[in-house]
Amino acid sequence: MTTQGFSGMGASLVFDGLTIGEIESLEGGELTVEFEEILTFESADYYADMILTALNSGQVTATCIFQPLEATGNYALLKIKAEARVTGVLLLTYLNTANFTGDAGIISLGFPSAPDAKGVQRFPVTFKRAGKFTYNGTS
Repeated sequence: MTTQGFSGMGASLVFDGLTIGEIESLEGGELTVEFEEILTFESADYYADMILTALNSGQVTATCIFQPLEATGNYALLKIKAEARVTGVLLLTYLNTANFTGDAGIISLGFPSAPDAKGVQRFPVTFKRAGKFTYNGTS
């Protein structure tokens, strides 16, 4: 069951076939390029040059709503996957149906917070992307 306050966020997250419940906020990460600095004998001015090397797909961090009496949060199943150190397919779908998909693993799973003034509890989960992620979308 989705709560009124968080049902309109528009993004859904699925990891290893497990739909992660309500997402309050999402940090999609970034694609970075690693590099190696080099200096050759031909460098008359001794400024370092660089060679671009590996691509890093980054991390995805989501703040999820914890609902202990509902199945939407899936905290217990995420905890099992984190403790088993499994990798799986991560699918992030936005409201406009654009999505990112690829392999990932859970590298951080926070404990649920104490309830706030409205009784809402939250927990963070961070996935490390592995390999190339595919983007399907128009923008």
